[in-house]
Amino acid sequence: MCAAGLVTAAVLALAVWPRSLEGGDEPLPWETWKDLRGLAELHDGHQALLRGSRCPDGCRYDRHSDGDWRYLYVDGDEGVIFEETGAGAITRIWMTMGQGVSVPLDADIRLRIYVDGAATPVVDEALPALFDGSTPPFEPPLVGHRLISSGGNFSYVPVPYRDGCRVTLVGAHEERIWFQINFHRLADFDGVTSFTGNEDLSALAGLLAIQGEDPWPPGSGTKTTGTVSLTPNEEHGLLVHDGPGSMTALRLKLDPAFWPEVELRLAFDGEPAVRMALSDFFAIGRVGPLPTRSLLIGLDAGGWLYSYFPMPFFEGVEVALFHNGTSPAAVDYEVRLDSAAPMAQSGVFGAALSEEPATATGVDFPLVSLSGRGKLVGSFVELGATSGTVRNYLEGDERLFIDHSPHPAVYGTGVEDYFNGGFYFDQGPLSLALHGAPYTELENTAGLPTTAAYRLMLTDGVTFQNHIAAGLEGGPTGDVSMRARAVTYFYRRKPARLYLSDRFDLGSAADRDRHSYQVAGPHTIQELTALFEDEPPSSATGTGVYRSPGSATFVLRADPASTRYRLRRRLDAGIAGQRATVLVGGETVGSFPPIDVNEARRWREIDVDLSAQVASAGELIITVVAESGPGSGTEPTFTAFRYELWTDQAQEVFADGFESGDLSAWNQK
Repeated sequence: MCAAGLVTAAVLALAVWPRSLEGGDEPLPWETWKDLRGLAELHDGHQALLRGSRCPDGCRYDRHSDGDWRYLYVDGDEGVIFEETGAGAITRIWMTMGQGVSVPLDADIRLRIYVDGAATPVVDEALPALFDGSTPPFEPPLVGHRLISSGGNFSYVPVPYRDGCRVTLVGAHEERIWFQINFHRLADFDGVTSFTGNEDLSALAGLLAIQGEDPWPPGSGTKTTGTVSLTPNEEHGLLVHDGPGSMTALRLKLDPAFWPEVELRLAFDGEPAVRMALSDFFAIGRVGPLPTRSLLIGLDAGGWLYSYFPMPFFEGVEVALFHNGTSPAAVDYEVRLDSAAPMAQSGVFGAALSEEPATATGVDFPLVSLSGRGKLVGSFVELGATSGTVRNYLEGDERLFIDHSPHPAVYGTGVEDYFNGGFYFDQGPLSLALHGAPYTELENTAGLPTTAAYRLMLTDGVTFQNHIAAGLEGGPTGDVSMRARAVTYFYRRKPARLYLSDRFDLGSAADRDRHSYQVAGPHTIQELTALFEDEPPSSATGTGVYRSPGSATFVLRADPASTRYRLRRRLDAGIAGQRATVLVGGETVGSFPPIDVNEARRWREIDVDLSAQVASAGELIITVVAESGPGSGTEPTFTAFRYELWTDQAQEVFADGFESGDLSAWNQK
């Protein structure tokens, strides 16, 4: 289907949002293409995570050295690169190969995807066939190869599963392949239909064919248009609206020379949400070989800066411009508001700017830090060297720490990898619906190389229930000082959704008694001094239980009014495998999936949302049944140092005297 046909299909599909969703199934967290308003929704019982080929010990070029297979484990002729044991969906796969430059993916390597424990893969294809558009439903624009994505190969074909998923490579034991797999982990499988390969993804494909055009269906709001002359050093209001609603379009047209001088100011529900230059907010930066022309933000063919992000509000909205320049500027504007009340679980839109003229080495460049509950949905970065012409500032990994865990829930493999490119965007600039690099080697006034890139997380936005801290490593090992400027787009609501309710340290005899801990089968209590996977790596010492397959039971306490529960486990990642089923009151409510082994940085934490069927009555009797399986290695097969219970009810005082919200004491490493 041609691009024009895809756009038509998308408009037809999206035009029926209000009718098709009434009384129907609630879209799943990744199904935002069914209704763009859902991008702002903050779902419960849900995590958005990443499994990638990161380096286990902070080394320079991630996991590609000879003998390092990047596998969770090997099963016959298959190397397992991803495995989940509950419900969820893969929403993005990125890969690249090469040494110094990208090369076509090896046709002798096959990728297989198994869902719901089936012995037969639902996908079994040569690597190139997954990204070259030849294999339905892996077709453009949902997929693209390295010439389309400047060194990277990507797929946005959603692969949902109700009872686990496994991704393997065949014929890759000695090959160097970098990969990232974004996925959602759900508390239960309600509403999930497992992937078959016969899905109709025409609506998603149609949406991703739209760049610079309005993706919203007719009837998405009422437009306010006009022209304003901006006086330097003054704020000029464009629109004020009281009451609930959503902004579905914001378009501005003015001389590009004023883009860095004019500041966009948005306020929702009486709180400032955006205050930054137009060149930053609209992901333009410096004007390079290609404009940013994405699905939701950028510069259209008519010279209009546009944002089509859904921006819900519950009490009101204010839109204004502030001119920081020295001469008047004329601006044409268009704002579209939908007066319908937002979806009940919607977050409020925001964008944050972070900038450093020369980042400190050894410390991640801070992208954003937010409290409350929310979701990151996009980013625009401009990075550059502070000296020389080497572009190794693109070697840094992104690390996202969720809900005060000291272990990153999202740990990338490099800047261009995050933006779906490869090898420093070795095929030059690109601009696609969900990602792009408008300029890759643009020199600044000092002649130093500069790279800009953007990414929208339409189906894979990273969620948090209490707090998020995102950072970017400077260079391959944090050793590069760089010029860094970044915009992060997000949705957020206050207060937080989850609060720390109880904590159980297994190394404490008093704690084991207090939490009625009982373990069946062989086990030992051991001390571990090790590193986390932050950067620079933090060291901690703790004592925990190492045990064989079998069950352990303990009690964690919560407010009886709690309705949502998350169980966090601290473990020793030096032991491979480590899978387990979680039961409450004898009913299966979740599972701990197998982990990839890391003998260099052994501390890890993993979160599992428990099924909504849990009823605590003030306490949860939890049984963790450790299981043996492929990759479990030698005994012992399961480790636990700490369990934490997070719930949706804040408590005034915990059993050991910590006040609710005093996370500094509760999260000591």
